[in-house]
Amino acid sequence: MKLSGKKIIYSIRYFQFLILFFCFTCPGFLGIVQADAVTENNCVQCHLDTWDELKVSVHARHGIYCNSCHGGDPAQKDKDLAKAAGTGYVGVPDKKQIADKCGTCHSDVGVMNFYGIRTDQLAQYKTSVHGKKLFQAGDEHVAVCSDCHGYHDIVDISETTSPVYPANIPNTCNSCHGSERIMAPYGLPTNILETYRESVHGKALFEKHDLSVAQCASCHGSHGAVPPGVREAGETCGKCHVNEKKYFLESVHAKHAEAKKFSECVSCHGNHGVQHATPELYKEACQRCHEPGSPEAQQGESISQLFHTAGQNLAASGALVKQASIEGIFVEEEMSTLEEAKTHIISMAPVQHTLLIDQIKELYGRFEKAAQEISASIYKKRQNLKWRKIALIPLWIFILIMAVTLHAKYKKLKHHHESEKKSKHPNG
Repeated sequence: MKLSGKKIIYSIRYFQFLILFFCFTCPGFLGIVQADAVTENNCVQCHLDTWDELKVSVHARHGIYCNSCHGGDPAQKDKDLAKAAGTGYVGVPDKKQIADKCGTCHSDVGVMNFYGIRTDQLAQYKTSVHGKKLFQAGDEHVAVCSDCHGYHDIVDISETTSPVYPANIPNTCNSCHGSERIMAPYGLPTNILETYRESVHGKALFEKHDLSVAQCASCHGSHGAVPPGVREAGETCGKCHVNEKKYFLESVHAKHAEAKKFSECVSCHGNHGVQHATPELYKEACQRCHEPGSPEAQQGESISQLFHTAGQNLAASGALVKQASIEGIFVEEEMSTLEEAKTHIISMAPVQHTLLIDQIKELYGRFEKAAQEISASIYKKRQNLKWRKIALIPLWIFILIMAVTLHAKYKKLKHHHESEKKSKHPNG
Protein backbone atom coordinates (compact mmCIF):
# COMPACT_ATOMS: atom_id res chain seq x y z
CA MET A 1 0.00 0.00 0.00
CA LYS A 2 1.46 3.33 -1.04
CA LEU A 3 1.14 6.20 1.48
CA SER A 4 0.66 9.78 0.35
CA GLY A 5 3.07 12.52 1.44
CA LYS A 6 0.47 14.04 3.79
CA LYS A 7 -0.15 10.70 5.51
CA ILE A 8 3.60 10.18 5.98
CA ILE A 9 3.91 13.62 7.64
CA TYR A 10 0.97 12.86 9.94
CA SER A 11 2.53 9.49 10.85
CA ILE A 12 5.87 11.14 11.72
CA ARG A 13 4.13 13.78 13.87
CA TYR A 14 2.11 11.10 15.64
CA PHE A 15 5.31 9.15 16.34
CA GLN A 16 6.96 12.33 17.71
CA PHE A 17 3.97 12.93 19.93
CA LEU A 18 4.22 9.40 21.36
CA ILE A 19 7.90 9.92 22.16
CA LEU A 20 7.20 13.22 23.95
CA PHE A 21 4.25 11.64 25.76
CA PHE A 22 6.36 8.84 27.17
CA CYS A 23 9.21 11.23 28.03
CA PHE A 24 7.06 13.50 30.13
CA THR A 25 4.41 11.19 31.55
CA CYS A 26 6.00 7.76 32.01
CA PRO A 27 7.99 7.61 35.28
CA GLY A 28 9.81 4.48 34.19
CA PHE A 29 10.99 6.01 30.93
CA LEU A 30 12.03 9.22 32.71
CA GLY A 31 13.89 7.16 35.29
CA ILE A 32 15.93 5.47 32.55
CA VAL A 33 16.84 8.85 31.01
CA GLN A 34 17.81 10.24 34.40
CA ALA A 35 19.76 7.09 35.29
CA ASP A 36 21.84 7.56 32.12
CA ALA A 37 22.38 11.20 33.03
CA VAL A 38 23.63 10.20 36.51
CA THR A 39 26.03 7.65 35.02
CA GLU A 40 27.50 10.22 32.65
CA ASN A 41 27.53 13.09 35.16
CA ASN A 42 30.36 12.68 37.66
CA CYS A 43 29.18 15.70 39.67
CA VAL A 44 26.62 13.38 41.23
CA GLN A 45 29.31 11.12 42.70
CA CYS A 46 30.12 13.81 45.28
CA HIS A 47 26.88 15.79 45.32
CA LEU A 48 24.29 13.04 45.85
CA ASP A 49 22.25 15.23 48.22
CA THR A 50 22.00 17.91 45.52
CA TRP A 51 21.01 15.27 42.95
CA ASP A 52 18.13 14.17 45.21
CA GLU A 53 16.77 17.71 44.90
CA LEU A 54 17.60 18.24 41.24
CA LYS A 55 16.15 14.99 39.87
CA VAL A 56 12.57 15.96 40.85
CA SER A 57 12.89 19.48 39.42
CA VAL A 58 11.35 20.90 36.28
CA HIS A 59 14.87 21.42 34.90
CA ALA A 60 15.94 17.78 35.25
CA ARG A 61 12.82 16.71 33.37
CA HIS A 62 14.10 18.73 30.42
CA GLY A 63 17.72 17.62 30.55
CA ILE A 64 19.18 20.60 32.43
CA TYR A 65 21.79 19.35 34.93
CA CYS A 66 24.70 20.62 37.07
CA ASN A 67 27.00 21.93 34.36
CA SER A 68 24.16 23.86 32.68
CA CYS A 69 24.37 26.40 35.51
CA HIS A 70 27.67 25.75 37.29
CA GLY A 71 29.82 25.00 34.26
CA GLY A 72 32.68 22.48 34.51
CA ASP A 73 33.15 19.19 32.71
CA PRO A 74 30.86 16.53 34.23
CA ALA A 75 32.52 13.80 32.13
CA GLN A 76 35.78 14.12 34.07
CA LYS A 77 36.21 11.83 37.09
CA ASP A 78 39.02 13.93 38.51
CA LYS A 79 37.77 16.97 40.46
CA ASP A 80 40.57 19.23 39.33
CA LEU A 81 40.06 18.34 35.68
CA ALA A 82 36.30 18.81 36.04
CA LYS A 83 36.92 22.38 37.31
CA ALA A 84 39.89 23.20 35.11
CA ALA A 85 40.30 26.44 33.20
CA GLY A 86 38.36 26.46 29.97
CA THR A 87 35.49 24.38 31.39
CA GLY A 88 33.52 27.48 32.40
CA TYR A 89 33.34 26.30 35.99
CA VAL A 90 31.51 28.80 38.23
CA GLY A 91 30.98 26.92 41.47
CA VAL A 92 28.66 28.89 43.73
CA PRO A 93 27.52 31.87 41.60
CA ASP A 94 26.91 35.30 43.11
CA LYS A 95 23.49 36.87 42.70
CA LYS A 96 24.32 38.82 39.57
CA GLN A 97 25.66 35.63 37.98
CA ILE A 98 22.46 33.81 38.99
CA ALA A 99 20.28 36.39 37.24
CA ASP A 100 22.45 36.34 34.12
CA LYS A 101 22.69 32.54 34.07
CA CYS A 102 18.92 32.09 34.40
CA GLY A 103 18.48 34.74 31.74
CA THR A 104 20.70 32.82 29.34
CA CYS A 105 17.86 30.38 28.71
CA HIS A 106 14.85 32.36 29.92
CA SER A 107 15.63 35.31 27.61
CA ASP A 108 16.13 33.08 24.59
CA VAL A 109 12.99 33.01 22.43
CA GLY A 110 14.23 29.92 20.60
CA VAL A 111 14.52 27.98 23.87
CA MET A 112 11.44 29.28 25.71
CA ASN A 113 9.02 29.37 22.78
CA PHE A 114 8.49 25.59 23.00
CA TYR A 115 7.33 25.93 26.63
CA GLY A 116 5.22 29.06 26.12
CA ILE A 117 7.25 31.00 28.71
CA ARG A 118 7.81 34.75 28.43
CA THR A 119 11.33 35.88 27.59
CA ASP A 120 11.24 39.41 29.06
CA GLN A 121 11.63 38.35 32.70
CA LEU A 122 15.29 39.35 33.07
CA ALA A 123 14.63 42.67 31.33
CA GLN A 124 11.72 43.29 33.71
CA TYR A 125 13.81 42.31 36.71
CA LYS A 126 16.45 44.90 35.79
CA THR A 127 13.74 47.61 35.96
CA SER A 128 12.64 46.56 39.45
CA VAL A 129 13.92 47.84 42.80
CA HIS A 130 15.59 44.46 43.31
CA GLY A 131 17.23 44.48 39.88
CA LYS A 132 18.43 48.07 40.06
CA LYS A 133 20.03 47.56 43.47
CA LEU A 134 21.76 44.40 42.24
CA PHE A 135 22.95 45.50 38.80
CA GLN A 136 23.48 49.21 39.46
CA ALA A 137 24.44 49.34 43.15
CA GLY A 138 25.93 45.85 43.49
CA ASP A 139 23.68 45.07 46.48
CA GLU A 140 23.87 41.29 47.05
CA HIS A 141 21.14 41.32 49.72
CA VAL A 142 18.26 41.81 47.30
CA ALA A 143 16.09 39.00 45.98
CA VAL A 144 17.14 37.24 42.78
CA CYS A 145 15.62 34.31 40.82
CA SER A 146 16.72 31.58 43.27
CA ASP A 147 15.40 33.44 46.34
CA CYS A 148 11.86 33.15 45.01
CA HIS A 149 11.87 30.04 42.79
CA GLY A 150 14.34 27.92 44.74
CA TYR A 151 17.68 26.43 43.73
CA HIS A 152 18.04 22.81 42.64
CA ASP A 153 14.49 21.68 43.42
CA ILE A 154 12.62 24.21 41.24
CA VAL A 155 9.14 22.98 40.31
CA ASP A 156 6.52 24.29 37.92
CA ILE A 157 4.76 27.40 39.25
CA SER A 158 1.39 25.65 38.90
CA GLU A 159 2.37 23.04 41.52
CA THR A 160 1.17 23.72 45.06
CA THR A 161 4.68 23.08 46.42
CA SER A 162 6.18 25.89 44.35
CA PRO A 163 7.30 28.91 46.42
CA VAL A 164 5.65 31.14 43.82
CA TYR A 165 2.31 29.30 43.75
CA PRO A 166 -0.24 32.06 44.52
CA ALA A 167 -1.04 30.78 48.02
CA ASN A 168 2.69 30.58 48.87
CA ILE A 169 3.83 33.97 47.54
CA PRO A 170 3.21 35.94 50.78
CA ASN A 171 5.37 33.54 52.79
CA THR A 172 8.06 33.53 50.09
CA CYS A 173 8.25 37.33 50.08
CA ASN A 174 8.23 37.30 53.88
CA SER A 175 11.39 35.17 53.97
CA CYS A 176 13.22 38.45 53.24
CA HIS A 177 10.65 41.11 54.09
CA GLY A 178 9.99 39.56 57.48
CA SER A 179 13.67 39.57 58.45
CA GLU A 180 14.75 42.51 60.61
CA ARG A 181 18.38 41.81 59.71
CA ILE A 182 17.71 42.14 55.98
CA MET A 183 15.16 44.98 56.14
CA ALA A 184 16.91 47.19 58.71
CA PRO A 185 19.36 48.81 56.22
CA TYR A 186 16.44 49.78 53.98
CA GLY A 187 14.23 51.09 56.80
CA LEU A 188 11.36 48.80 55.77
CA PRO A 189 8.79 47.28 58.18
CA THR A 190 8.90 43.53 58.89
CA ASN A 191 5.28 43.01 59.99
CA ILE A 192 3.68 43.19 56.55
CA LEU A 193 2.73 39.48 56.42
CA GLU A 194 1.00 39.65 59.82
CA THR A 195 -0.90 42.75 58.68
CA TYR A 196 -1.84 41.11 55.37
CA ARG A 197 -3.10 37.94 57.09
CA GLU A 198 -5.72 40.00 58.94
CA SER A 199 -6.82 41.90 55.83
CA VAL A 200 -9.82 41.07 53.66
CA HIS A 201 -7.39 39.86 50.97
CA GLY A 202 -5.32 37.75 53.36
CA LYS A 203 -8.36 36.03 54.87
CA ALA A 204 -9.69 35.24 51.40
CA LEU A 205 -6.34 33.68 50.41
CA PHE A 206 -5.41 31.78 53.57
CA GLU A 207 -8.86 30.89 54.95
CA LYS A 208 -11.05 30.63 51.84
CA HIS A 209 -8.20 29.50 49.54
CA ASP A 210 -9.26 32.01 46.87
CA LEU A 211 -6.28 32.10 44.50
CA SER A 212 -7.73 35.00 42.48
CA VAL A 213 -7.42 37.43 45.40
CA ALA A 214 -4.70 40.06 45.60
CA GLN A 215 -1.36 38.97 47.07
CA CYS A 216 2.12 40.55 46.91
CA ALA A 217 2.76 39.92 43.21
CA SER A 218 -0.75 41.04 42.22
CA CYS A 219 0.02 44.58 43.36
CA HIS A 220 3.81 44.86 43.32
CA GLY A 221 4.46 42.72 40.27
CA SER A 222 6.76 39.71 40.14
CA HIS A 223 9.92 40.09 38.08
CA GLY A 224 9.35 43.81 37.62
CA ALA A 225 8.53 44.36 41.29
CA VAL A 226 8.11 48.09 41.88
CA PRO A 227 6.29 49.38 44.98
CA PRO A 228 3.22 51.37 43.90
CA GLY A 229 3.57 55.09 44.57
CA VAL A 230 0.86 57.65 45.20
CA ARG A 231 -0.52 57.49 41.66
CA GLU A 232 0.23 53.87 40.87
CA ALA A 233 -1.79 52.46 43.80
CA GLY A 234 -5.06 53.41 42.13
CA GLU A 235 -4.01 51.82 38.86
CA THR A 236 -3.02 48.65 40.71
CA CYS A 237 -6.27 48.37 42.67
CA GLY A 238 -8.24 49.30 39.56
CA LYS A 239 -7.11 46.10 37.82
CA CYS A 240 -9.56 44.19 40.03
CA HIS A 241 -11.85 46.95 41.30
CA VAL A 242 -12.77 48.27 37.87
CA ASN A 243 -16.06 50.00 38.73
CA GLU A 244 -14.66 51.61 41.88
CA LYS A 245 -11.84 53.07 39.78
CA LYS A 246 -14.28 54.31 37.14
CA TYR A 247 -16.52 56.11 39.64
CA PHE A 248 -13.60 57.52 41.63
CA LEU A 249 -12.51 59.44 38.54
CA GLU A 250 -15.85 61.30 38.72
CA SER A 251 -15.23 62.41 42.30
CA VAL A 252 -13.76 65.59 43.71
CA HIS A 253 -10.86 63.51 45.02
CA ALA A 254 -9.67 62.62 41.52
CA LYS A 255 -8.03 66.00 40.87
CA HIS A 256 -6.24 65.82 44.23
CA ALA A 257 -4.96 62.34 43.36
CA GLU A 258 -3.72 63.70 40.02
CA ALA A 259 -1.86 66.42 41.94
CA LYS A 260 -0.32 63.71 44.17
CA LYS A 261 -2.02 65.13 47.26
CA PHE A 262 -4.30 62.13 47.73
CA SER A 263 -3.95 58.40 47.11
CA GLU A 264 -7.24 57.30 45.62
CA CYS A 265 -7.33 53.94 47.42
CA VAL A 266 -4.71 53.94 50.17
CA SER A 267 -5.83 57.23 51.76
CA CYS A 268 -9.13 55.69 52.82
CA HIS A 269 -8.63 51.91 52.74
CA GLY A 270 -4.95 51.48 53.59
CA ASN A 271 -2.70 49.04 51.74
CA HIS A 272 -1.58 45.72 53.24
CA GLY A 273 -4.24 45.75 55.97
CA VAL A 274 -7.32 46.54 53.87
CA GLN A 275 -10.47 45.62 55.77
CA HIS A 276 -14.02 45.00 54.55
CA ALA A 277 -15.44 48.50 54.09
CA THR A 278 -18.35 49.46 56.36
CA PRO A 279 -20.31 52.74 56.72
CA GLU A 280 -18.18 53.53 59.78
CA LEU A 281 -15.18 53.99 57.46
CA TYR A 282 -16.54 57.40 56.45
CA LYS A 283 -16.16 58.86 59.92
CA GLU A 284 -12.66 57.45 60.28
CA ALA A 285 -11.38 58.23 56.77
CA CYS A 286 -13.00 61.64 56.18
CA GLN A 287 -11.66 63.06 59.42
CA ARG A 288 -8.10 62.28 58.44
CA CYS A 289 -8.28 65.23 56.06
CA HIS A 290 -11.49 67.13 56.94
CA GLU A 291 -12.46 68.85 60.19
CA PRO A 292 -15.40 67.28 62.08
CA GLY A 293 -18.56 69.23 61.26
CA SER A 294 -17.19 70.60 57.99
CA PRO A 295 -19.41 70.35 54.87
CA GLU A 296 -17.18 67.56 53.52
CA ALA A 297 -17.39 65.59 56.76
CA GLN A 298 -21.17 66.08 56.87
CA GLN A 299 -21.51 64.81 53.30
CA GLY A 300 -19.54 61.73 54.25
CA GLU A 301 -21.80 61.23 57.28
CA SER A 302 -24.90 61.51 55.06
CA ILE A 303 -23.58 58.83 52.68
CA SER A 304 -22.63 56.65 55.64
CA GLN A 305 -26.15 56.99 57.05
CA LEU A 306 -27.70 55.96 53.73
CA PHE A 307 -25.68 52.73 53.73
CA HIS A 308 -26.38 52.09 57.41
CA THR A 309 -30.14 52.51 56.87
CA ALA A 310 -30.05 50.41 53.69
CA GLY A 311 -28.29 47.60 55.58
CA GLN A 312 -30.84 47.67 58.40
CA ASN A 313 -33.81 47.73 56.01
CA LEU A 314 -32.38 44.90 53.93
CA ALA A 315 -31.96 42.76 57.03
CA ALA A 316 -35.53 43.60 58.10
CA SER A 317 -36.90 42.69 54.66
CA GLY A 318 -35.01 39.40 54.69
CA ALA A 319 -36.35 38.56 58.15
CA LEU A 320 -39.89 39.46 57.03
CA VAL A 321 -39.72 37.13 54.01
CA LYS A 322 -38.30 34.32 56.16
CA GLN A 323 -41.02 34.67 58.80
CA ALA A 324 -43.75 34.77 56.17
CA SER A 325 -42.38 31.52 54.72
CA ILE A 326 -42.50 29.90 58.18
CA GLU A 327 -46.14 31.03 58.48
CA GLY A 328 -46.93 29.04 55.35
CA ILE A 329 -47.17 31.95 52.92
CA PHE A 330 -45.80 31.43 49.42
CA VAL A 331 -42.99 33.99 49.08
CA GLU A 332 -41.41 33.24 45.69
CA GLU A 333 -42.28 36.69 44.32
CA GLU A 334 -41.00 38.42 47.46
CA MET A 335 -37.73 36.47 47.35
CA SER A 336 -37.21 37.63 43.77
CA THR A 337 -37.88 41.24 44.82
CA LEU A 338 -35.47 40.80 47.75
CA GLU A 339 -32.70 39.80 45.32
CA GLU A 340 -33.50 42.89 43.29
CA ALA A 341 -33.20 45.00 46.45
CA LYS A 342 -29.80 43.43 47.20
CA THR A 343 -28.65 44.29 43.68
CA HIS A 344 -29.45 47.96 44.24
CA ILE A 345 -27.38 47.99 47.45
CA ILE A 346 -24.50 46.22 45.69
CA SER A 347 -24.69 48.86 42.95
CA MET A 348 -24.46 51.59 45.57
CA ALA A 349 -21.04 50.32 46.72
CA PRO A 350 -18.94 51.37 43.68
CA VAL A 351 -21.06 54.49 43.02
CA GLN A 352 -20.24 55.85 46.48
CA HIS A 353 -16.69 56.53 45.23
CA THR A 354 -18.12 59.45 43.22
CA LEU A 355 -19.17 61.06 46.54
CA LEU A 356 -22.16 62.38 44.58
CA ILE A 357 -24.96 61.89 47.05
CA ASP A 358 -27.74 62.40 44.48
CA GLN A 359 -26.53 59.39 42.45
CA ILE A 360 -26.33 57.27 45.59
CA LYS A 361 -29.81 58.43 46.71
CA GLU A 362 -31.22 57.41 43.35
CA LEU A 363 -30.07 53.82 43.87
CA TYR A 364 -31.17 53.93 47.50
CA GLY A 365 -34.61 55.06 46.31
CA ARG A 366 -34.85 51.99 44.07
CA PHE A 367 -33.87 49.78 46.98
CA GLU A 368 -36.39 51.43 49.27
CA LYS A 369 -39.14 50.95 46.67
CA ALA A 370 -38.32 47.23 46.42
CA ALA A 371 -38.28 46.91 50.23
CA GLN A 372 -41.68 48.62 50.46
CA GLU A 373 -43.08 46.30 47.77
CA ILE A 374 -41.98 43.30 49.84
CA SER A 375 -43.56 44.71 52.99
CA ALA A 376 -46.83 45.62 51.22
CA SER A 377 -47.05 42.27 49.41
CA ILE A 378 -46.52 40.21 52.57
CA TYR A 379 -48.98 42.40 54.52
CA LYS A 380 -51.56 41.80 51.80
CA LYS A 381 -50.95 38.04 51.84
CA ARG A 382 -51.19 37.97 55.62
CA GLN A 383 -54.48 39.85 55.47
CA ASN A 384 -55.80 37.45 52.82
CA LEU A 385 -54.76 34.51 55.00
CA LYS A 386 -56.41 36.12 58.02
CA TRP A 387 -59.73 36.63 56.17
CA ARG A 388 -59.60 33.11 54.80
CA LYS A 389 -59.27 31.86 58.36
CA ILE A 390 -62.15 34.09 59.48
CA ALA A 391 -64.27 32.83 56.57
CA LEU A 392 -63.75 29.30 57.83
CA ILE A 393 -65.35 30.08 61.20
CA PRO A 394 -69.01 29.79 59.98
CA LEU A 395 -68.07 26.59 58.17
CA TRP A 396 -66.56 25.12 61.34
CA ILE A 397 -69.66 26.22 63.32
CA PHE A 398 -71.90 24.54 60.74
CA ILE A 399 -69.77 21.39 60.89
CA LEU A 400 -69.94 21.44 64.69
CA ILE A 401 -73.74 21.87 64.66
CA MET A 402 -74.08 19.05 62.16
CA ALA A 403 -71.83 16.84 64.30
CA VAL A 404 -73.90 17.58 67.42
CA THR A 405 -77.15 17.01 65.52
CA LEU A 406 -75.93 13.74 64.05
CA HIS A 407 -74.73 12.60 67.47
CA ALA A 408 -78.12 13.41 69.01
CA LYS A 409 -79.89 11.60 66.17
CA TYR A 410 -77.59 8.63 66.63
CA LYS A 411 -78.36 8.45 70.36
CA LYS A 412 -82.09 8.78 69.67
CA LEU A 413 -82.02 5.98 67.11
CA LYS A 414 -79.96 3.82 69.41
CA HIS A 415 -82.38 4.38 72.28
CA HIS A 416 -85.34 3.61 70.00
CA HIS A 417 -83.66 0.42 68.81
CA GLU A 418 -83.01 -0.75 72.37
CA SER A 419 -86.63 0.02 73.40
CA GLU A 420 -88.00 -2.06 70.51
CA LYS A 421 -85.69 -4.90 71.43
CA LYS A 422 -86.91 -4.91 75.02
CA SER A 423 -90.58 -4.83 73.95
CA LYS A 424 -90.09 -7.87 71.74
CA HIS A 425 -88.25 -9.82 74.41
CA PRO A 426 -89.64 -8.63 77.77
CA ASN A 427 -88.16 -11.63 79.63
CA GLY A 428 -84.85 -11.62 77.70
